[in-house]
Amino acid sequence: MNTYVTIFLLMFIIGCAEDVSSELSSEENIDKNIYYGDIFNDEILIIDRETMLLEKSITSNAHYPYEIAQAPDAELAVINRDDFQIGLMKDSAITSTIDLPFKPRSIAINAHNILASSVNESSALIINNQRLSSLYGDSTYTLPTSYGGAGASGHPVWINESYFLLLDRTENAIELYKLGEHKPISKLITKSSVHHVMKEGKTYYGICEGVQNGSAPGVIKFTVAYEKITLDKERLISEFTDVVSDINSSTWGAHHGAIHPDGQHLYFGSREGNIFVLDLETLNLVDNFKSGLGIGHIIFYKNLLVTTNHYDNFKSFYNSKNPKNNILVTDLYFSDKRYDDIVMQSHTTHIVDNYLYFMFNEDNGSTFYKIDLKDVNNIHIDSQLKLPGRRALMGSLLQLKTQALSDM
Repeated sequence: MNTYVTIFLLMFIIGCAEDVSSELSSEENIDKNIYYGDIFNDEILIIDRETMLLEKSITSNAHYPYEIAQAPDAELAVINRDDFQIGLMKDSAITSTIDLPFKPRSIAINAHNILASSVNESSALIINNQRLSSLYGDSTYTLPTSYGGAGASGHPVWINESYFLLLDRTENAIELYKLGEHKPISKLITKSSVHHVMKEGKTYYGICEGVQNGSAPGVIKFTVAYEKITLDKERLISEFTDVVSDINSSTWGAHHGAIHPDGQHLYFGSREGNIFVLDLETLNLVDNFKSGLGIGHIIFYKNLLVTTNHYDNFKSFYNSKNPKNNILVTDLYFSDKRYDDIVMQSHTTHIVDNYLYFMFNEDNGSTFYKIDLKDVNNIHIDSQLKLPGRRALMGSLLQLKTQALSDM
């Protein structure tokens, strides 16, 4: 297996955050700090994004604090990917811990509950006021064959206050659960595992990772109603006649997607550096262009598209006003070197009032960047904070107000 394939598999093994933590935000609804897990030192880094100073670092409650995620009641959850525990943070301190029967992969929240999926089991559970439900799941763990490494699940998804989706990577299945019923009430089998699910209107879109040495990555479109998952379309990159010529299903893989602000187009990237733009209604390909290696995430700032190139030394910025003709504005470089064995760009990107914040990793530490986006013709580094000896992969803004989910 070549180096880049190994890199991309590593990217999927360690995974990433749900897109709710990568969003446009208003100053009045968020804390001034950004919180990152430091996997080198088992610490949480608390960075003041206004002063660009490390306000404090605190010891995590357990090993490998990979993700810091929004929790109910203006709390943060410390997701320790290599331990059986979640920590809850408030006022920049860990106030309590929750022991789990599995290693947590990621969480989703509604007004009252935390939905946690597992790294090492094909299961999930509900946490309510630190009380744990019984496990939800119907399969035993087997090593997934799709891209994404050995993790048992993708990102869990609330449908409403009573129903949720578990993305079972061991079975290439999307499973629908009803609270209190611990076996799936509906199940959809896909050609490869689905890592991430988005919603537009009443329709859901899942990013299919691709099966190593088999199926290409792609997108699945489905609905959830009357306690049933119904497939609409499943389109793989290999089905498109006008896709780039270097397609190779044995090495390509996809991760996360994003919906264009027009609500009519879906974007996703793959590990070799291509971005694909699909019409939401038909799932037909309308544009295809290159960016950096390991495109794991794409977000929008108005009509500006920003990529997270996990395994490259630059971020790309595109004018995406016309989804059928995305135009490169600039590539912003953060190092003159690319490290083949390091996740160079943090998995979440935060945009607050015209500034983009993210973490960039090199072999000797991390650097926290503040990027000025006020003038799209002059995108530049405003300031930076060097953090020697650190490795920060996922961070979070703290939403001071959380909202209940809408009905199905």
